[in-house]
Order: sequence, then C-alpha cells, then structure tokens
Amino acid sequence: MDESRKQFEESWLRRGGESSDLIRYPENHHEIGSGNIGGQYVMDDVQGHWQTWQASRAAVEIELPDVCAWNLCELLDKKYVVKAINDAGLKVKGE
Repeated sequence: MDESRKQFEESWLRRGGESSDLIRYPENHHEIGSGNIGGQYVMDDVQGHWQTWQASRAAVEIELPDVCAWNLCELLDKKYVVKAINDAGLKVKGE
C-alpha cells in the first residue's frame, strides 16, 4: 500500500470510520457501465473522499533548496529526498 493511501485510511479510522468501510474491489474488477473499478473503495462515499485526498496531495508541490549552497552536498542525496517526498504523495517542483 502506498504511503498516501495508508495515511488516508489511518485518517478515516481516526475520524470515526470503520475498517469495513475500507474494503476495495479486487484489482482489474470490471462492472458493466463503469469499466475497470479495480482497487476502488466499494463504498462510494469513501471513494469520493479518497479522490479528494489524492487531489489535495496532487496540488502540493515542494521546491527543494540548493543544498550545495549550504555546503551540504555530501550529506544529502537529492534523489533520496525527492523519493521520500514522492512516497508521501507529494510532488517536487521541476521533477
């Protein structure tokens, strides 16, 4: 499970949701008129909140400072910083 979905589900449960609310369709599940809905939450309300959660994360973009200007090039590898930010469901400006 990706980090963003994990955070969403933890938030859902903290706010009073039930674990049974978080049931998802199996991958590659097809329904007539809907197409491939695999991986989506069975409950429409939860699926709607998940889509809003994803949109809110997609709207956030972080600009990384130039670490070499602070003489930190040897301490930080940019690709690992970018990966950690992306894994949290956020984007790095210019990447």
